[in-house]
Amino acid sequence: MTHAIRAMEAGDLAAVERIFRAHASGDAPRGRRRQLRDRVAEVLGADAHERAVALVAADARGKVAGYLVGDVRSWEFGSAPAGWIFALGVDPKAERQGLGSELLAAAVEAFRARGIGTVRTMVRRDDVPTLRFFRSGGFAAGPYVEMELARGAR
Repeated sequence: MTHAIRAMEAGDLAAVERIFRAHASGDAPRGRRRQLRDRVAEVLGADAHERAVALVAADARGKVAGYLVGDVRSWEFGSAPAGWIFALGVDPKAERQGLGSELLAAAVEAFRARGIGTVRTMVRRDDVPTLRFFRSGGFAAGPYVEMELARGAR
């Protein structure tokens, strides 16, 4: 069955959460689900339309099989505006059909249409399948190194 890439709508949130839960590990998925819900609400908000990219892959019946959420940001250390991919997911039943790659290509094009030539995301360095996916889409290490200091964790 073929899927069409279209703009995400508020009514797609339940399907997006269903797909997210299918991939969420046991490490506090409720908090991450709330973070995803808040981010989707933010990018679907009326004031975000110029910078938001929120897409779904839906079949002919309208059933959502994949999603991508991103927006234009320029916050760190005076960096130029760039497209940021916050979340991408494909229903496990629809994996290996190219939906993730189609969503990614559509998002890159949507950012380019907004005059944004650089697209970024963050991936855990030990998440090899996700790293492999983004690398296959043309992503490479960028000019910044994410660093952190964790205090009080014992």
